[in-house]
Amino acid sequence: GDLRASLEMAIYREIGARDFYRFIAETITNPEGVKRFSQLSKDEEGHRTTLESWYQKLFDKEFEPDSGKLLESEIRGFKVEERTSAIEALDIAIEAESRAAEFYGQQAGITSHDEVKKMFLDLAEMETGHYNLLVAERNQLIGGFYWFDMDSSGFMEE
Repeated sequence: GDLRASLEMAIYREIGARDFYRFIAETITNPEGVKRFSQLSKDEEGHRTTLESWYQKLFDKEFEPDSGKLLESEIRGFKVEERTSAIEALDIAIEAESRAAEFYGQQAGITSHDEVKKMFLDLAEMETGHYNLLVAERNQLIGGFYWFDMDSSGFMEE
């Protein structure tokens, strides 16, 4: 595969994800949610930095984002407003993380550069980690509505 194209695409995706999570963090009012999405935004910013330093190392020039491509990289088709429930916000993020993990898995599969392949695999693993974290959080939120009228309190015990 074309390494430069892979890295560029990855960087744009991370910028899109970072901005998206930041937007959610700034829009919703739930303090737990704000904390969670701020952290996700910081994580994606970290991924972007990693990708850009590889870009610099391999192509001996700084990555310069193209404004048109930045627009394309925005995560769209989701409506987030103050009233967006935690579960809706989590659903959107879960979908985004699932796509990201899949994307990095694919990129790792097509790149022949060993170290970059490893980086893509690491990123796939991190996005999968985000995905699992978000799914667990969502289940906990939903679970809260299911478990408490059951007789056994065993569910609640850590």
